[in-house]
Amino acid sequence: MNTTHTTQPAQNPQPNVDAENRHLAQQAGLDQDLESQVPPRYGPFTITTLSIILILLVTVIIWVLI
Repeated sequence: MNTTHTTQPAQNPQPNVDAENRHLAQQAGLDQDLESQVPPRYGPFTITTLSIILILLVTVIIWVLI
């Protein structure tokens, strides 16, 4: 007995799901290339903190040398 089973590809119940997802992503602004958006290297808090540390370091160096 020679039986052959043919498998059929699963049918997509909603063929326009991909198009709808693309449309929703465009409306939400989620379709942008994430690699093209470069985040800032340092934020305001980091710059302020580093500035205070640098000022304190310079002050201590000057105090030690005097």
